[in-house]
Amino acid sequence: MIVPTKAKTAAKRAFIRTTAQAYAATIPAGGISAAVLASAIKDPQPVQLVATGIAWLLAPLCAGATAYLSMLSKGIPADYQDDVDSVLE
Repeated sequence: MIVPTKAKTAAKRAFIRTTAQAYAATIPAGGISAAVLASAIKDPQPVQLVATGIAWLLAPLCAGATAYLSMLSKGIPADYQDDVDSVLE
């Protein structure tokens, strides 16, 4: 086993938590900057709108993946240690 079970559990938790937080921050605000909205209203282009929508959906997943990989590479932070131990018991 290359990665310990505790580290995998902590990484999964970090992915879920970070992804959820990113979606929670993105969805209410629309996830789109005022400049992009102004540009879309002034000169609507389907390609631009589709690209913006895809970025809006994928950005939180990328943040979650970053948290997952960071946790695997750096190990379990002290803040997560007790929670991981209680989940595995």
